[in-house]
Amino acid sequence: MPESGETAQRIAILLLPSFSNLTLAALMEPLRVANMVARRPAYTWTITSQDGRSVVSSSGLAVDPDCAMAALGPHDAVFVIASYGAEKHTSQALLRWLRARAREGVALGGMETGAYVLARAGLLDGHKATTHWQDLSAFAERFPKVTVVPDRFVIARERMTSGGALPTLDLMLELLRRQHGLSLAIAVSSMFIYEQEYAGRDPQHMVSVGRLSWQDPVLLRAIRAMEEHIEEPLTIAAVARAAGVGPRELSRRFAVKLATSPKTYYTDLRLALGRRLLDHTDRSVSDIALTCGFGSGSAFARAFRATFNTSPSTTRRLP
Repeated sequence: MPESGETAQRIAILLLPSFSNLTLAALMEPLRVANMVARRPAYTWTITSQDGRSVVSSSGLAVDPDCAMAALGPHDAVFVIASYGAEKHTSQALLRWLRARAREGVALGGMETGAYVLARAGLLDGHKATTHWQDLSAFAERFPKVTVVPDRFVIARERMTSGGALPTLDLMLELLRRQHGLSLAIAVSSMFIYEQEYAGRDPQHMVSVGRLSWQDPVLLRAIRAMEEHIEEPLTIAAVARAAGVGPRELSRRFAVKLATSPKTYYTDLRLALGRRLLDHTDRSVSDIALTCGFGSGSAFARAFRATFNTSPSTTRRLP
């Protein structure tokens, strides 16, 4: 994205159906506040869709775009915001339109599964990129020419990708810093009462541990060890070693702080990932089972039914 001078940066925000309201706000609100803090129009933005019609978010909020993408005038950057079902909402016309913008030198961003759309167009080939953590493995397999990383956000030349809503906010604050200086970025962050704790290269995590990071760092280390070993689960003794305590002390802390056992927590973590993969991918049950650290599809199905009182196949058929 070009460095900013006194001329307002022209931002286009392309919404795909089932986009995240929070991601849209995380992208657009920093621009609004930057204008307010700078006391001039540092940014302008236009909301667009593929056909110019209203776009419905994942929570049912309908957003009326300013125009269809074909009617969009010159812009400095285009951000694609997508979430569930990005593949079925990605038309060939959209891919051709994005390639044309790339040839014009327009900076392109893919927020959450918007990265998938850019990759489908071949616009992330040879670039480092990220997407939401639950899609990283499938994304890397689908697009081997993309250097896929688990970072919160990536700014690689004229391509920008993020893993979700808050990483998008972090990305926008980084763009403000690069274009207008640290002072403005801090002022914008302060307006949201948001402490920007993470850098773009920091990894995404499956679990947001909140106060655990300072209330109980032992549990934090244990949970991070579990996250890092989903496909090949550790023994609880190994988790305890990673956390710096013995198995008995680890069990005590899980019971006191989380009202569960380390083993149950670990299993629930793997099953929660499995449920998300069933909901949002077309991967086979046996493939998901292996990804989640179960030896077979039947072992996964038994644990899944015991926890959710339904089968993986039934879950996949639900609307």
